Amino acid sequence: MARPLSDAARAKMIQATQEIIALHGLDAFTIDELARRSGVAKTTIYRHFRTGDELVLAAVDDMIEHIEPPDTGALRGDLRAVIGSFLEIAAVPSLRQMFVSILNRSIIDDEFAAAYRSVKEQRHQPLQLVLQRAIARGDIDPDIDLELALQFVQGPFVAKRVIENEDVTDRDIEVLLDFVCRGLAPAR
Repeated sequence: MARPLSDAARAKMIQATQEIIALHGLDAFTIDELARRSGVAKTTIYRHFRTGDELVLAAVDDMIEHIEPPDTGALRGDLRAVIGSFLEIAAVPSLRQMFVSILNRSIIDDEFAAAYRSVKEQRHQPLQLVLQRAIARGDIDPDIDLELALQFVQGPFVAKRVIENEDVTDRDIEVLLDFVCRGLAPAR
Protein backbone atom coordinates (compact mmCIF):
# COMPACT_ATOMS: atom_id res chain seq x y z
CA MET A 1 0.00 0.00 0.00
CA ALA A 2 1.40 3.39 -1.02
CA ARG A 3 2.03 6.03 1.61
CA PRO A 4 -0.24 9.07 1.50
CA LEU A 5 1.23 12.16 -0.13
CA SER A 6 2.69 14.65 2.34
CA ASP A 7 1.06 18.07 2.45
CA ALA A 8 4.20 19.46 4.11
CA ALA A 9 6.42 18.20 1.27
CA ARG A 10 4.01 19.62 -1.30
CA ALA A 11 4.07 23.02 0.43
CA LYS A 12 7.89 23.00 0.44
CA MET A 13 7.94 22.15 -3.27
CA ILE A 14 5.46 24.90 -4.16
CA GLN A 15 7.33 27.49 -2.09
CA ALA A 16 10.75 26.54 -3.48
CA THR A 17 9.40 26.56 -7.04
CA GLN A 18 7.97 30.04 -6.51
CA GLU A 19 11.31 31.24 -5.12
CA ILE A 20 13.29 29.81 -8.04
CA ILE A 21 10.97 31.37 -10.60
CA ALA A 22 10.78 34.73 -8.80
CA LEU A 23 14.53 34.99 -8.32
CA HIS A 24 15.84 33.45 -11.53
CA GLY A 25 12.96 33.09 -13.99
CA LEU A 26 11.06 30.18 -15.42
CA ASP A 27 14.03 28.85 -17.39
CA ALA A 28 16.06 28.40 -14.18
CA PHE A 29 13.60 25.87 -12.78
CA THR A 30 14.79 22.26 -12.77
CA ILE A 31 13.81 19.30 -10.62
CA ASP A 32 17.41 19.05 -9.42
CA GLU A 33 17.41 22.70 -8.30
CA LEU A 34 14.01 22.23 -6.67
CA ALA A 35 15.21 19.15 -4.74
CA ARG A 36 18.33 21.02 -3.60
CA ARG A 37 16.46 24.14 -2.54
CA SER A 38 13.45 22.44 -0.93
CA GLY A 39 15.16 19.44 0.65
CA VAL A 40 12.49 17.20 -0.86
CA ALA A 41 13.69 14.02 -2.57
CA LYS A 42 13.17 13.77 -6.32
CA THR A 43 11.17 10.59 -5.86
CA THR A 44 8.75 12.48 -3.60
CA ILE A 45 8.52 15.32 -6.11
CA TYR A 46 7.52 12.89 -8.85
CA ARG A 47 4.98 11.21 -6.58
CA HIS A 48 3.23 14.58 -6.29
CA PHE A 49 3.74 15.88 -9.83
CA ARG A 50 4.17 13.89 -13.04
CA THR A 51 6.33 16.59 -14.62
CA GLY A 52 8.23 19.70 -13.69
CA ASP A 53 5.85 21.70 -15.88
CA GLU A 54 2.90 20.51 -13.82
CA LEU A 55 4.69 21.66 -10.66
CA VAL A 56 5.59 25.05 -12.16
CA LEU A 57 1.98 25.67 -13.14
CA ALA A 58 0.73 24.56 -9.71
CA ALA A 59 3.18 26.97 -8.07
CA VAL A 60 2.11 29.84 -10.30
CA ASP A 61 -1.56 29.03 -9.76
CA ASP A 62 -0.94 29.03 -5.99
CA MET A 63 0.49 32.57 -6.22
CA ILE A 64 -2.62 34.01 -7.83
CA GLU A 65 -5.73 34.63 -5.80
CA HIS A 66 -8.72 32.80 -7.17
CA ILE A 67 -11.50 35.09 -8.31
CA GLU A 68 -15.04 34.43 -7.17
CA PRO A 69 -17.54 34.96 -9.99
CA PRO A 70 -19.43 38.16 -9.18
CA ASP A 71 -23.18 38.47 -9.60
CA THR A 72 -24.18 42.12 -9.52
CA GLY A 73 -27.18 41.44 -11.75
CA ALA A 74 -25.72 43.42 -14.65
CA LEU A 75 -23.09 42.60 -17.26
CA ARG A 76 -21.18 45.83 -16.75
CA GLY A 77 -20.97 45.42 -12.97
CA ASP A 78 -19.88 41.80 -13.25
CA LEU A 79 -17.24 42.66 -15.86
CA ARG A 80 -15.99 45.54 -13.72
CA ALA A 81 -15.51 43.15 -10.78
CA VAL A 82 -13.72 40.48 -12.82
CA ILE A 83 -11.51 43.01 -14.60
CA GLY A 84 -10.76 44.72 -11.28
CA SER A 85 -9.54 41.40 -9.87
CA PHE A 86 -7.43 40.76 -12.97
CA LEU A 87 -5.88 44.23 -12.73
CA GLU A 88 -4.99 43.67 -9.05
CA ILE A 89 -3.13 40.51 -10.03
CA ALA A 90 -1.52 42.19 -13.04
CA ALA A 91 -0.35 45.10 -10.86
CA VAL A 92 2.36 42.85 -9.40
CA PRO A 93 5.39 43.13 -11.73
CA SER A 94 6.72 39.65 -10.91
CA LEU A 95 3.35 38.09 -11.81
CA ARG A 96 3.23 39.99 -15.12
CA GLN A 97 6.76 38.85 -15.86
CA MET A 98 5.86 35.27 -14.97
CA PHE A 99 2.79 35.43 -17.21
CA VAL A 100 4.94 36.53 -20.15
CA SER A 101 7.44 33.73 -19.42
CA ILE A 102 4.62 31.19 -19.37
CA LEU A 103 3.26 32.47 -22.67
CA ASN A 104 6.71 32.35 -24.22
CA ARG A 105 7.29 28.81 -23.00
CA SER A 106 3.85 27.81 -24.33
CA ILE A 107 4.84 29.01 -27.79
CA ILE A 108 7.98 26.89 -27.96
CA ASP A 109 6.95 23.82 -25.91
CA ASP A 110 3.81 21.91 -26.92
CA GLU A 111 3.71 19.80 -23.74
CA PHE A 112 3.94 22.89 -21.55
CA ALA A 113 1.25 24.55 -23.68
CA ALA A 114 -1.08 21.61 -23.10
CA ALA A 115 -0.50 21.75 -19.33
CA TYR A 116 -1.00 25.52 -19.31
CA ARG A 117 -4.25 25.19 -21.26
CA SER A 118 -5.92 23.31 -18.39
CA VAL A 119 -4.80 25.93 -15.85
CA LYS A 120 -5.98 28.69 -18.16
CA GLU A 121 -9.40 27.07 -18.52
CA GLN A 122 -9.80 27.07 -14.73
CA ARG A 123 -8.79 30.73 -14.61
CA HIS A 124 -11.42 31.60 -17.24
CA GLN A 125 -14.29 30.09 -15.26
CA PRO A 126 -15.32 33.28 -13.39
CA LEU A 127 -15.50 35.32 -16.61
CA GLN A 128 -17.17 32.46 -18.44
CA LEU A 129 -19.86 32.28 -15.74
CA VAL A 130 -20.36 36.06 -15.94
CA LEU A 131 -20.90 35.80 -19.69
CA GLN A 132 -23.24 32.80 -19.36
CA ARG A 133 -25.36 34.68 -16.80
CA ALA A 134 -25.47 37.69 -19.11
CA ILE A 135 -26.66 35.49 -21.96
CA ALA A 136 -29.41 34.09 -19.70
CA ARG A 137 -30.48 37.67 -18.79
CA GLY A 138 -30.51 38.71 -22.46
CA ASP A 139 -27.58 41.14 -22.06
CA ILE A 140 -25.46 39.24 -24.60
CA ASP A 141 -26.30 37.76 -27.97
CA PRO A 142 -27.23 34.12 -27.22
CA ASP A 143 -25.48 32.90 -30.39
CA ILE A 144 -22.13 34.39 -29.42
CA ASP A 145 -18.98 32.25 -29.52
CA LEU A 146 -18.18 32.12 -25.80
CA GLU A 147 -14.45 31.46 -26.25
CA LEU A 148 -14.06 34.44 -28.60
CA ALA A 149 -16.14 36.57 -26.22
CA LEU A 150 -13.73 35.69 -23.37
CA GLN A 151 -10.81 36.82 -25.51
CA PHE A 152 -12.69 39.94 -26.60
CA VAL A 153 -13.27 40.95 -22.98
CA GLN A 154 -9.75 40.20 -21.77
CA GLY A 155 -7.85 41.42 -24.80
CA PRO A 156 -7.88 45.19 -24.26
CA PHE A 157 -6.95 44.89 -20.59
CA VAL A 158 -4.16 42.37 -21.21
CA ALA A 159 -2.84 44.52 -24.06
CA LYS A 160 -2.73 47.70 -22.00
CA ARG A 161 -1.49 46.23 -18.70
CA VAL A 162 0.75 43.34 -19.77
CA ILE A 163 1.85 44.01 -23.34
CA GLU A 164 2.10 47.81 -23.19
CA ASN A 165 3.05 47.71 -19.46
CA GLU A 166 0.83 50.71 -18.76
CA ASP A 167 -1.47 51.34 -15.83
CA VAL A 168 -5.16 50.98 -16.57
CA THR A 169 -6.96 54.03 -15.20
CA ASP A 170 -10.58 54.22 -14.06
CA ARG A 171 -11.32 56.17 -17.24
CA ASP A 172 -9.69 53.43 -19.33
CA ILE A 173 -11.84 50.83 -17.59
CA GLU A 174 -15.02 52.79 -18.30
CA VAL A 175 -14.17 53.35 -21.97
CA LEU A 176 -13.12 49.74 -22.51
CA LEU A 177 -16.24 48.44 -20.73
CA ASP A 178 -18.35 50.65 -23.04
CA PHE A 179 -16.69 49.02 -26.06
CA VAL A 180 -17.05 45.51 -24.65
CA CYS A 181 -20.70 45.88 -23.58
CA ARG A 182 -21.65 47.34 -26.97
CA GLY A 183 -19.72 44.63 -28.79
CA LEU A 184 -21.40 41.80 -26.89
CA ALA A 185 -24.93 43.23 -26.91
CA PRO A 186 -27.63 41.41 -28.86
CA ALA A 187 -28.40 42.81 -32.31
CA ARG A 188 -31.44 45.08 -32.20
